[in-house]
Amino acid sequence: MDYTPKIKKEDLVHGAYYNGRCRNATIARWNGITQRFIYRRVKFGNTFLELICCPEDETRYDVFIAETVAETPFKEIDLNWVP
Repeated sequence: MDYTPKIKKEDLVHGAYYNGRCRNATIARWNGITQRFIYRRVKFGNTFLELICCPEDETRYDVFIAETVAETPFKEIDLNWVP
């Protein structure tokens, strides 16, 4: 997989949603405070939130590659969520 950032980390906006890709999601919300994306993951019929890094911060595991700014989804992801 190509981990080259389409939108650079320094251009990501706190609280904005992005269309992109990772193993488990195509939309995620950037938290500029924690420097991580938050996304909804569905596994075995259960939906839960997960954190994921951007390509600049991770070279070993899966990352979310933001490609375009997304419209706010119907149900917003809480930026105050912590695992």
